[in-house]
This record gives sequence, C-alpha cells and structure tokens, in this order.
Amino acid sequence: MKKLSVALILAMASLAPAIAHAQDKVTIRVGTHISIAAHLIMQKKPEILKNLGKTYDIQWVRFSGGGDAAPALAAGKIDGCLGTPFPLTNVLFRSRVPVTIVHQLLSFGVDGYYDDTTVVKADSGINSVADLKGKVAGVNAIGSTSEQNLRIMARKAGLKDDDITVVEGRPPFLPQMLHDNKVQAVTLFQPFYKKATSGGNIKTLFRSSDAYGSPTDYVFMMFADSFLKAHPQAVRDYVADYLLAVNWALDNRAEAVSIYATQYKLPLEVVDGYLLTKEDYLVRRDGKVSAKLIQPALDALYANKFIDQNFDVNKYIDASYLPK
Repeated sequence: MKKLSVALILAMASLAPAIAHAQDKVTIRVGTHISIAAHLIMQKKPEILKNLGKTYDIQWVRFSGGGDAAPALAAGKIDGCLGTPFPLTNVLFRSRVPVTIVHQLLSFGVDGYYDDTTVVKADSGINSVADLKGKVAGVNAIGSTSEQNLRIMARKAGLKDDDITVVEGRPPFLPQMLHDNKVQAVTLFQPFYKKATSGGNIKTLFRSSDAYGSPTDYVFMMFADSFLKAHPQAVRDYVADYLLAVNWALDNRAEAVSIYATQYKLPLEVVDGYLLTKEDYLVRRDGKVSAKLIQPALDALYANKFIDQNFDVNKYIDASYLPK
C-alpha cells in the first residue's frame, strides 16, 4: 500500500505541471476583418505558429470594420480587435473604456501602397465630390472612419452633411450596389476594389489620404487594458505568432494567395493581382505602428468636429508587446 501511495503521489506530481499549464492557457477573443490576410493565415496555417494552443487559443469574430468591432470591444464581448481612428476615439472617450494599440495591421497610401478608395461609375457624370450633392453613398459601417472620410471630403467640397445620404453595406456587396445604382458612390477595401475595377466602368473619386493630407497607419490592433493587465504574456505570444503569419505570407505569397482566394471564393487571378503587393495595404514585417501616421486622421476628425476632443495618440500605443 505504501508503494502504491508513493507511486500515486509521484504520478500526480508529474501531472501537476500539465494541469497548471492547461489552466494558464488563455482564450483570446479577436475581432478581425476580411482585409487582414495574416489573421486568415493564422487560422489556416496553425503549424507555422509557435505559441497557439500552448499559451493561448483564439476565438475569431469577423466584423464589417472598426466601426462594428470597437463597440464589441467596449462592451467586453471581445478582448482585442482591429481599430481605426474614429472608433478608437469613441471607445476611449464616449464608452470610456481604456484600450491600447499594440501593433500595426494595415497602412494606407504609405510608400505607394493601396489607399482606401471611393469610386463612382465612369459614366455617372460625377466628376468631383461636389457632384455627390443629392446622391447616396455606401460605406462598410455607419460610424466607421470610412464614413467620416467621406463627410470630411464633402465638407471640403462645400457640402453640408445632409447633402449626401450615407448608407451601410457589407463590403462584398458594395460594388454591386454601385452597379445597380442603389448608391452612386462607394468606399472600397481590397479585395473589392481590385475586383470592381477589373470589370471596367469604375473611376476614382478620392482616396483616404486626400481627407487627411497624408498616408496613415489607418488600421491597428488594439486590446482592452483590462485584458492586457490580466494576460500580458498571452498577448505577447499572440503578437509574436501574428508576425510569424505576416512573414510567412510575404515569403510564401503564392500559397497565401491560394488560401485567401479559396477562403473568400474570389477569382485566383484577382487575388494574385493585388494581395501582398503594392496594390494591397502595407503590412509591416515588424508590426511597428507609427503615431505620426495615425495623428493626421485624428486631427482631421477633430477639425471637422466629428470627435469632441483631440489627443496625442502616442499615449495609447505600447510597443512592448512586440517581439524584442
């Protein structure tokens, strides 16, 4: 009996680290979007990741844009998500939920990379933003930074807010809404811009950089401070794996293109024509985000009275979650 008891104790002791490890593993609820290709690679190529399933697991939740994801973050339904300047401001100062930007996701117009583009039909007779008076425009989400871009450009053109009706449409359906004349202008993400323009009869009205006067680190990853404080190492491990996915995709572009095209049921030639090229958004290998490339968007939003107060975004960025 003594031998059996000793053996049992030893067996339990050997299991203790595994039990503790299982208890320490954190599930991270991440809000994502179709344009974040690296998030898809994380889902489809888990074997390239070092920490997934060990120190953390992920529950992916897809949104139409930052305007949808940020309220879910503020409500505690997710732990981290893609963010853009306007939703970030709402979370911080309207919902009053402390959040922190931990890394870059997508940069617009930087070094000649893709910049979110508002388009019209080439034969629409719309040649300037001023021509949108009395028209309907489609964006991915009401309350998104895309909507504010449109309204900033409208004000620059001398239009009032009620001169343009803005409606919401899921990004894949916006080009068809334009084609069917349900809207007369749409703001398009990739891959929908590439697909829409490949069919012809589309022309550019303006780009997001026109609203801000410069390129931007427009999309970033932000986490609730409460989650960061509770699980800092899990977030560091997640960010390290995210960057593994970014670099794998850039180094294995052909396979990444195939994965993306298959997942979203897009023609391979369309995806191959832009994904992870300069026709796509800039994704940095090191994940570093620039406060100087977010601030112009905040300044423009404040100048146009879309946000109640301006602030130094650098105070809400923490690079310590990036690999050293």
